[in-house]
Amino acid sequence: MDDYSLGQTNNIQGVVETVMSALCLHACEGTEIVPTNARSHTTLLSGTFIGNKPILVKLSMGMNSSDEITMKVSVRGQDVQMTSCVHEIISAS
Repeated sequence: MDDYSLGQTNNIQGVVETVMSALCLHACEGTEIVPTNARSHTTLLSGTFIGNKPILVKLSMGMNSSDEITMKVSVRGQDVQMTSCVHEIISAS
């Protein structure tokens, strides 16, 4: 699990789309859709990652009164190296 400060933006939907694209994962149960004017949102992602191994990612985002977004990322996978790779990809995005 790791926390990220994403700076000032009022577009949580854009953050979700960027992370999904960077990780090449799919959202579960329609969680990729952020309700209009939402100040917080949780997206669940799943798929296969390096080495065709299953992975689950939970993105929990919140926006403060200054429109700064913070995101908590939780990753579950078969090995620590794979989960670390996810955090590196997100940090670089």
